[in-house]
Amino acid sequence: MRRGVFALLAEQRRFVYLVVALLAAMGIWAALHLPSSIYPELQFSRITVVIEGSALGARQVMFGITRPIEEAVSVVPGVTRVQSRVIRGGSETNITFAPNTDMALALQQTQARVNQVRPTLPAELDIEVERLTPSLFPIVSYNLEGGDPATLYDVARWQIAPLISRVPGVGRVEVQGSDVREIEVIADPARLAAQGMTYADLATAIRAATSVNAVGRMPASYKQYLIVTTSEARSPDDIANVVVARDLRVRDLATVVLGTEDHVRIIAGDGRPAALLNVTRQLGGNTVAIADSVARIAAGLRATLPPGVRLKPVYDQAALVRDAVRSVRDAMLVGAVLAVIVLLLFLRHARITAISASAIPLTMVITVTIMALVGQSFNLMTLGAMAIAIGLVIDDAVVVTENIVRHLRMTPDRSAAIHAAVRELVWPVTTSTLTTVVVFLPLGLLTGVEGQFFHALSITLTISVLVSLVLALTIIPLFAEQFLKAEDADAERADAIAPRRPLARVGAWIDALSGRYERSLGSVLHHGRLFAIAAVALVAAGLGAYMLVGTGFLPEMDEGAFVVDYTTPGGTALAETDRQVHVVEGILASEPEITGTSRRTGAELGLFATEQNTGDIVARLRPARDRSRSSFEVIDDVRRKVDAALPRMRVEFVQILSDVINDLAGAAKPVEVKLFGPDLD
Repeated sequence: MRRGVFALLAEQRRFVYLVVALLAAMGIWAALHLPSSIYPELQFSRITVVIEGSALGARQVMFGITRPIEEAVSVVPGVTRVQSRVIRGGSETNITFAPNTDMALALQQTQARVNQVRPTLPAELDIEVERLTPSLFPIVSYNLEGGDPATLYDVARWQIAPLISRVPGVGRVEVQGSDVREIEVIADPARLAAQGMTYADLATAIRAATSVNAVGRMPASYKQYLIVTTSEARSPDDIANVVVARDLRVRDLATVVLGTEDHVRIIAGDGRPAALLNVTRQLGGNTVAIADSVARIAAGLRATLPPGVRLKPVYDQAALVRDAVRSVRDAMLVGAVLAVIVLLLFLRHARITAISASAIPLTMVITVTIMALVGQSFNLMTLGAMAIAIGLVIDDAVVVTENIVRHLRMTPDRSAAIHAAVRELVWPVTTSTLTTVVVFLPLGLLTGVEGQFFHALSITLTISVLVSLVLALTIIPLFAEQFLKAEDADAERADAIAPRRPLARVGAWIDALSGRYERSLGSVLHHGRLFAIAAVALVAAGLGAYMLVGTGFLPEMDEGAFVVDYTTPGGTALAETDRQVHVVEGILASEPEITGTSRRTGAELGLFATEQNTGDIVARLRPARDRSRSSFEVIDDVRRKVDAALPRMRVEFVQILSDVINDLAGAAKPVEVKLFGPDLD
């Protein structure tokens, strides 16, 4: 650092302080508004097409529905693989794209290709084309319990879901229920034949009579009015009174009743009929803010629900986010306090320690400012990087401050001493910091899901150490020039004047320890061969331990909830699957740590084509402080009981977050064996 640069900083001291203060204020504001989540915003190069609503068998679905979809999407630019899974009545097509593909554009192109073949497919199909992102999976789930299934679905779909969907950041509100109301027309074949009509003729007549049509416009009183004809059906009688032909109504040909759609899934909460509301977030949405807003809406709705109907939370990812953020925040605070204590013990002066320690809060808040500018969020990786950085960011400040103190002892001119001290350390401190950056920066070059995790860590850590370097060479010298006094530089003289002060006694102990260390080091240097052999033995022991330690992508954590995926033998009827799952629900209800369950049969968490013998149960646990067993101990106990009660049912216990990551990455199991061939049988 040239003298002119330091002199310029000293002359513009107030401006430098103002810039640092503004950046710190921006960091505090960003810390209050930055999105919070468990993991970084992950991107997956996959798109899924899920088709449901058909009554065809698996073979007919394969050739009549799935094959045209596969042929249509296979020509989308960037597609590397197309895989499909076909079940009776539906299919699921997974499309994998090359890395670095623009997935927003790929989604539009895939939807366009599906729409091109849509007219050739059966009209009754429900087709969903979605990009696989964490936002497909719910961050909040509620059970609506205490009524008949059809009423619960109507209340959830038409009263609760519209209110929740207005919350900023909410992606979609999915409502699942066992019974969905419909008006059923049960035609009499003999009567139809007597009138020379078919089922299609009757359906066409009803469709035409209940549609809304614009028939013209009429100007009146300087206004233009649109004239429409409407015969919307609101009850079975409205359908029964539809005129099919002269003097012939629907009730003359069929029986019209209020019914429900065919049972293809069962939704239950705590073992009773329920409607399930799954709330997902948009990309970049704040998990905690969304969950809090939804909780306020749920609290306000409870007084307006029908008698006996209850809205009960089943899963809340925000609670896990809060606990994780709180734990990392506490670790950062403890680390910062311990760092300051160590500095105080070794520097033995409060003012010098305060100047060095000021680098910690300033670096952290300015780091948050830059994180907001580059699009980062608070998650386990970025917060973990900031926790790691606490021990690194203070190094530069300590080295610069100590060198300034050393030069103040030798030079009476304060400005010259600080200038010489900083100039002496510019390149050593810079190269030391850049070495740290070079170590962590390659983590950001990793690809795939792992690369996205470590990219957030490496970027945050790099920002932190670079900010600490700039502060150590700018604001720390200015603090030293303004606040350090001549007597502050002579610690030995201060210890001699007040030898009974606690810091003086600690300093004397440290000096004595330094002497012992020097003597021990001399002994070690005289037995170099012996210690070299010991070092090699330790390295070999470390390699052996590395081979024995288990590996995994994500650490196991107690999320406060878990998922039970279950499958009964192939071809099992829905009613029989329901009977067996009731046994599992009873076992879960008997566990004191479990406060509630939400069950799907014929449906799954996420976007999948699901058979009627498959489903999942989400079990919510009491807070960790209110239970004596961890979630893993509860899982082991439930697994043992389920295996004993239902030996033919296959169950799998998974943590929700790891299950989400595996499903999005397309690797739901640690090992998968896939068979390919032309023979479907």
